[in-house]
Amino acid sequence: EADLVVIGGGAAGMPAAVQAAEKGASVVLLEKNAFVGGGANAAEGLFGVESRWQRGKSIGLTREEMFKYTMEYSHFKADPVLTHNYYWGSAENLEWLASHGMKFDPIAMTPKDAPTWHVVGEYGGQIHGAAYIKCLYDAAVKAGVKVMTSTPAKELIEEKGRIVGVKAQDKDGNTVTIRSKATIIATGGFGNSKEKIRDWLGLDPEIFKASVPLNKTGDGIEMAWKVGAEHTSMTLMMHTGVEGKGIEFPGALYCMSWQPFNLWVNSQGKRFVDETEAFSFPNAGNAIAAQHGHTAWAIWDNHSVDYVQSAGIDNGIGVIVPVLDKLPKLRDEMKAALAAGNATFVSAKNLNELAKKIGVPADNLKSTVKEYNGFAKTGFDLAMQKSRKYLRPIDGDTYYAIKIFPFHYTSLGGIRIDADFHVLDKNEQPIPGLYAAGVDVGNLYGDTYGVWTSGHAFGWSAYSGRHAALSAIEELK
Repeated sequence: EADLVVIGGGAAGMPAAVQAAEKGASVVLLEKNAFVGGGANAAEGLFGVESRWQRGKSIGLTREEMFKYTMEYSHFKADPVLTHNYYWGSAENLEWLASHGMKFDPIAMTPKDAPTWHVVGEYGGQIHGAAYIKCLYDAAVKAGVKVMTSTPAKELIEEKGRIVGVKAQDKDGNTVTIRSKATIIATGGFGNSKEKIRDWLGLDPEIFKASVPLNKTGDGIEMAWKVGAEHTSMTLMMHTGVEGKGIEFPGALYCMSWQPFNLWVNSQGKRFVDETEAFSFPNAGNAIAAQHGHTAWAIWDNHSVDYVQSAGIDNGIGVIVPVLDKLPKLRDEMKAALAAGNATFVSAKNLNELAKKIGVPADNLKSTVKEYNGFAKTGFDLAMQKSRKYLRPIDGDTYYAIKIFPFHYTSLGGIRIDADFHVLDKNEQPIPGLYAAGVDVGNLYGDTYGVWTSGHAFGWSAYSGRHAALSAIEELK
């Protein structure tokens, strides 16, 4: 028995459990994996606006301009009340985390992002998302939270229209029943379920793949729907992804595919986007997904390799691979991937050979490269308006091409909630005893995640987890 059961021990579930326990509630946290944290372990920074860390760097962003941007960017599909409350509470949310020992440094992730991304500093020998999880796990243990790993929730217990607990399963297959006064769903979405990517989104799961295998299979969303929760629209936080033997996230070859100086072509050997959209990874994912076959090719040459290894990369992968990193293992990774005979990474001595290897019309590819090199020479991209800073000719004696996919970090959406984090039924009424937080919650985005509000999903998870717990505890009084 417990006052509160939290389903999921990740970015939203951990702060929910800590916040509730520190308010005097007895808390059980269920985590299906053998470890807590989930995707948060690989995350890096949380959204915040008008924080003291921004103030310390003379960053003058306001809640009003961030709110207006988000509503317009989502085409007003984002819930205005949830968005407003989150933005006006984001600084306090960071302060609460800092009171437990977290450190933050607000930065702009790319030239196209605002400095809302509060990168998590070192805690207990860890950094970034892993530090966030370790910090909150330590706080949970201190506050008396009962953490049950390898214990996935299987079913919500409903009695007389109220959720009164959860049935779970331990690692030995035994049923574990927890009776509770309130339950928070925070299971992290469904991005690792190929069936749900196909059935819920209508996408090919062999193309739209998850970046990291985290066992996120939509359990919480399904449990909520089963007891009558209203569905919301759902989408993916897409990004440019690559795969093949010897190609690993976030290795040198993976990072090379993200560089804004590359030339991108579709199955017809033609450009289709300003390649600096690689900075805005969800937009890049959209552009790739819109092509025939939902894939494309990123092309560079030996001069590009020389540039990176002398001047460093222009686009990092978060702060895991920072800008200016010279990718010292790049040549070795390229050599190994080519030797492995990857169909997704090839090299060629001329454009005719390259076109044959990547399966595009040679005349189109040669015409595209000629036009692009002309733009690079004049400094004006008349086709896609790419910044001259990243217009580098593709004219070396060796060409390289890597197949790029619309992979994703997480799913977004599924459960509708109100401003107090109650899960709502199909008549817009709260389901008593049931709350939801994190990326299981819908109506935060339109069809595309925005990176100008960097750290949005991570910050929302922390904020919504805490405030779902506060709402539940207040009502238990």
